[in-house]
Amino acid sequence: MSTEQEHPKKAFGWAARDSSGVLSPFNFSRREMGEKDVTFKVAYCGICHSDLHLIKNELESTEWGASTYPLVPGHEIVGVVTEVGSKVEKFKVGDKVGVGCMVGSCHSCDNCANNLENYCPRWIPTFGGKYHDGTTTYGGYSGLTSTSLSIFQITYLLMELLLFYALGLQLTAL
Repeated sequence: MSTEQEHPKKAFGWAARDSSGVLSPFNFSRREMGEKDVTFKVAYCGICHSDLHLIKNELESTEWGASTYPLVPGHEIVGVVTEVGSKVEKFKVGDKVGVGCMVGSCHSCDNCANNLENYCPRWIPTFGGKYHDGTTTYGGYSGLTSTSLSIFQITYLLMELLLFYALGLQLTAL
């Protein structure tokens, strides 16, 4: 178990404990939701080369830096909103949403002021990073996740297409 402080929201995910590339069950806690946060139940989560490289700590010599374990990977997440903060206006409980590779930014630099949060020098990655309060970010290979940025609404049709695509992948793998 991580030495990180306990938070009120208990969570479960699949974590890499070292650079072997093996994921194993992991119980952890998520920070309390903020006034601008959206919490959602993860329905689907993609995996790409960055997840694999970070699981194996293969990006240590790049700007990404060394991986910190335990690491719950996963971005490109789709899910359903379960809770919204008091200052959230664009989303409501039950909305289908998605999130990419970042869950936060500083909200104070020129880029953030110009709605260019993806260029923020203090952006917060979806997994393997730290929120401003020092809490570790855990990715989509878990049941619930929260974000205060880079979330987008998914239409019913897109959600259904993603579902059929995921089912197709499962059927092909049989």
